[in-house]
Amino acid sequence: MSVFRPSQSYRADLDVRLGPGRLPSWIRPPAEGARPNSAAWLVVMPRRAGKTWLAAGIAGLRADGGTVRVDLRSSVSVRRTRLGCLTGARPAPPVEEGQLVIVDEPALARPGGPGVPPEALAEGLLRVKDTGATALVLATPAESALLVGHLGPDVRKDVLRPPVLDADECARMAARAPQWAPALVERLRAADPGWLHTPFLLELALHTAEERPALRADSEALLRAAVEVADDRHEYIQQWFRNGLGEQHRAALRAARWRAAGLTVPARTAPAGSAEPAYGEGSAADVTAYGAAAVDAADRVRRGASLADDPVLARHLPEVLRVHHISDLHHGGRLSATVDTKDPTQAGHRIAALAGAGTALDSYLDHVRQLAAQGRAPHLVVVTGDIVDRPSEAHGALARGWLDDLAALLAPHRDLRPDDPRVLLVGGNHDVSWDLALDPSPQARHRWFAANFAGLPHPDLQLADPRERRLYVGYQGVGLRFALLGSAESGGEAARDEDRELLRGFQERYLAAGGGADGAAASADDAGIAAAVRDFERHDPGVIARGVLDRLSAGHGYVTVAALHHPLSPVPAVEVAPYSGVVNAGQAKRALAAARISLVLHGHTHLAFAAAERLLGAGPPWTLRIAGAPALASRETEERNGYNELFVAREGGAHSLAVRTVRLDGGQWTPGEVYAFRPGAADECDLAELCADDRP
Repeated sequence: MSVFRPSQSYRADLDVRLGPGRLPSWIRPPAEGARPNSAAWLVVMPRRAGKTWLAAGIAGLRADGGTVRVDLRSSVSVRRTRLGCLTGARPAPPVEEGQLVIVDEPALARPGGPGVPPEALAEGLLRVKDTGATALVLATPAESALLVGHLGPDVRKDVLRPPVLDADECARMAARAPQWAPALVERLRAADPGWLHTPFLLELALHTAEERPALRADSEALLRAAVEVADDRHEYIQQWFRNGLGEQHRAALRAARWRAAGLTVPARTAPAGSAEPAYGEGSAADVTAYGAAAVDAADRVRRGASLADDPVLARHLPEVLRVHHISDLHHGGRLSATVDTKDPTQAGHRIAALAGAGTALDSYLDHVRQLAAQGRAPHLVVVTGDIVDRPSEAHGALARGWLDDLAALLAPHRDLRPDDPRVLLVGGNHDVSWDLALDPSPQARHRWFAANFAGLPHPDLQLADPRERRLYVGYQGVGLRFALLGSAESGGEAARDEDRELLRGFQERYLAAGGGADGAAASADDAGIAAAVRDFERHDPGVIARGVLDRLSAGHGYVTVAALHHPLSPVPAVEVAPYSGVVNAGQAKRALAAARISLVLHGHTHLAFAAAERLLGAGPPWTLRIAGAPALASRETEERNGYNELFVAREGGAHSLAVRTVRLDGGQWTPGEVYAFRPGAADECDLAELCADDRP
C-alpha cells in the first residue's frame, strides 16, 4: 500500500497541521470558539488545499459534541444536522452556546445559478450566532467573493487564510518514508518551494516520487510528472482554477502576468450585481487570495502573495513569453548615431564619447540590459534579415559578435529547455553574396550566410532541395513554432539576361588579374572591376520556394509565427523599385492561412507595419496578421529606428498574442500601441478582453 496518497480520507495520525498539542495560531480563535466580529469566521482556501482535513482536524481537537459539521452540497448532511436554516429554511438551528458549526462546502449560487443563495447562508449564520454558537465557513475564493458582501462591514476582520506549511509540518509528512522523503523535501525546497505550500501538493509530489523512484534524483522531471498526475487524476486545474476561483479572480491572474511582462491592462469593473473584484490597471483585485503564480518575484513580494504561488497553476498559466523581432541591422553600413557629433575634431569626439556616443545597435544592447535589470529582457529574438550591409568577413564578425552579446542578455523561461535556440535568423537581400549570383549553383550566393551564422537556426537556402531545409523551430513547452521562410532565395539577380555575359566577362578579367582568391585586387583597375562585379545592376526579388510553401502545415497544439525578410503586403509608403515585396505573395498567403499561421514577421522596408488579412473563400475563416519591423539601426530609413515586441501568453493549450513597436525616440526606447489578438480571430481586442473567460 502507498505511504503517500493525496486524496485519502482523513486520518488524525497523518494530519501534519493539527493534532494533539498542535493548534496553529492562525486557526486558534475559531477552533477555541472565539466570537467573530461578523456572522461567522471565514477561512479562504483554494480547492485541493485541505479544507476537509482542516475541518476534521478542528473537530478532532474539540470535546465530543462540541462541533457540528455540515456539507451544504449534501441534502443528507443538511437533514442529519437539521441546519436547513443555512439554506434558507425557517426552523431554528438546533445548536447550543459554545458549539462550533463548521460549514465545509457552502455550495453558494452565482446569480441565476443553482445552489445556496449567499444572502440565505448569511442570514442562517446570523441565526447560529444568536444561539451563542460560533460559525466557521470554509470557502473557496469564489465562494468568499459571493458571501462577504452579506456578512456585514466587519467581515474582513474575520477572514483567515492558512499560511504555507512550515518546516516542522513538512518534516512530519516526510517522516512516513524516512529513507528518502526528507532529503527529497529539501531538494524540492531548493527547486520549487511552492510544492511545500499545501499538504495536498507536498503529498502529491511525494506520492509521485514513491510511484516513480527513478525520478527522485531529477527534481524537474519529478515535478513535471507530478503536474501531469495533478491534472489527470485529481482535476487540479479544473477544481483549483476554474471552479475554485470566480471569473474576475481568473481575469485578475491573467492581467497580472500581462502587467509583469510590461504591458498595461485597461481596468475593468465587475459585472453589475457581482461581488467579484475588478481587475486591470488601477483595480483593487485581491490577487493574494486567489493566486499569483504568473506574477514575477518582485511583484509577489510587493503583494505578499506567497500563499497563492501555486506551482501547478504556474505551469498551466506561465509567465508571458517575450520575443524581440529585430530587422535590418546592416552591420558595417550606415548606422544611426545616438549623438549628433557635428564637431569633427578630437575634442569633439571626446565630448561625444562622454555623452554616450554610439550607434543604434549599441543603444539597443543597452536597452536590453536595462530590461534585464527590470526582469523584462526578451526570452527569444527573431532577426528578419539584412543582418549585414554586405557579406564580408569584417561585417560578419561584427554581426556575429553583436548577436552573441545579445544572446547573453536573454532571460530564462520555465517553458524553454536549455538546448532550445534563443536567436533565430532569416537572411535578407543584403546578406546574399551577389558576387556568386552567376555561379552554376544558385545556392552558392547563400553559403557565406550559412557559414558565418552556423549554429543559429536559419532557412538553409544554401541547400538546393527545399525538402532538406530547416523550416520549423519548435518550442514544445511553450506550444510555439516559428516557420523560417527564406525570401531572399534569388537575391542579386542580374537585371537583364545579356548582363550575365558582361558580368561573367568582368569576373573572368578580375580572376585573371589575380583577384578573388585572396580577396585582394592586383591593381586599382582590378579593384574597379571587382566593384563592377558586385554593384552591377541587380534585382532582389522576394520569393518563397514553392517546395517550402508545400511543407507548411497546421501544428496541433502550437501557435505558429512565420518569419521572412520581404513584405507580403504593400506597406503605407511609396517605393519605386522592382520586386519590392514577395512576388508570389498571394500563393504564400494562401499557404500560410491554410497552415494556420497566426502572425508573419518581416523587415526590408525599414518601416513599422501592422495588418490583418483574411482570404475569402479559401477554407475556414482565418485571419493572418502581419507585423513589419522598422530598421533597428540603419540610417537609411524614413522613420525612427526600432523593433517589434511580441508577447505570447499560454493558458494550458490555448494562446493569446500581443504585438507592439518600440522606437528609439530622443535617446529613449519608447513603446507604441499594443495590438492583441487570439490566433486566427477576425478582430483585435484589448488586453482586458483577453483576460476574460470567454476564450475559444
